[in-house]
Amino acid sequence: MSIALKVLLQDQRLHEHTAFSAEYKKHAAALDLSGNTATPPTKGQYYKWLAGTLNTVPRGHHCRILESMFPGWTAEELFSPIDLVADRLKRRSRNGFGYGPLVEAVAAALQTRDTSVTGWGPVRLPATTSTGTPKLPQAVNDFDAADLSEGARRIGKKLAALSQVLRLNSTETVQLASLVGNVVELELRIEIHVDVDGTAHVGYTHDIFNMSDEPLTRVARELWFEHAEPDGLRIEPLRRDHRQISIDRTHNAGATMAKFSCQVSPPIQPGETGMISYACTGGRFIDAFYWRQDIRRYTRRFTIVMRQAGGHRLITCSGEEVQPNGLIGSATEDLLWDYDGDDIVVTLTRDYLRPNESVTLRWEVEL
Repeated sequence: MSIALKVLLQDQRLHEHTAFSAEYKKHAAALDLSGNTATPPTKGQYYKWLAGTLNTVPRGHHCRILESMFPGWTAEELFSPIDLVADRLKRRSRNGFGYGPLVEAVAAALQTRDTSVTGWGPVRLPATTSTGTPKLPQAVNDFDAADLSEGARRIGKKLAALSQVLRLNSTETVQLASLVGNVVELELRIEIHVDVDGTAHVGYTHDIFNMSDEPLTRVARELWFEHAEPDGLRIEPLRRDHRQISIDRTHNAGATMAKFSCQVSPPIQPGETGMISYACTGGRFIDAFYWRQDIRRYTRRFTIVMRQAGGHRLITCSGEEVQPNGLIGSATEDLLWDYDGDDIVVTLTRDYLRPNESVTLRWEVEL
């Protein structure tokens, strides 16, 4: 009796025990399994699986790894006779990643959308092919045949394109798919330039992917300095793509804080990407050398670049990340610093940040 697992493994050229075991170990490592739970089945066990003679599914850790290898498939379905899952098998993509896992991940995310989610989606590794990522035209066209709403198809197509443009691996693409319903920051970049006298120029660029079902017309932001010039902070829009950005000051809390909204025209529609950029002047660094950034959206990549002029000597620099549950962790392993002429340049990067986290860069110079 032929089962679904056997057909899917043959599609991926993983039906030989050696190839299957290598792939199995990758997924076990990604799921942070160890010891006996990370050991592939013996050759005899494996071919017994494929023979379709089992009375029940294998042990739990085997099921977990198999479900990681084939997202959207349960262990029961994988060990079902092919005639019971014939429709699903017909819909599988020739490259193993286009129509099946990616489309199903988008559909599942839409159906189970939960605003209480506080992290990226679970690490689900689709079965890969010898070419790695899906071929773009095929992956995009697969969404036209999917049983999804127009908005979901549009988001799915954009995901397939981004997986190529941003060189996302299959894990990252499925993780993004699990965030359907959110506005995601593909990158948040902050550039801080501190002049010789401590005056600061801070530039923000938000590279946004609208995975929600509503147009994004405005983004609320706030900035705060310990010290500022008497006339306060000045916020100016910067243009990074075809959209116009205007700044609407919503609240001024003294000279050192500004609350404002970035108005976006035309709006970033569902399934579209866009850049929102602005600069702040008027702040000063005098005796407190740090920058804290609160994270409001799921953020794939976060970067702070700080440049301090004046020929100072850097005494120390560090980074920390505060998680939503309040735990504080070091981010110093993702920090680089160097001298560029008379300037100090410090760069801090973090990946896969969640709402309600914060990242802080601290540095100390010899004045």
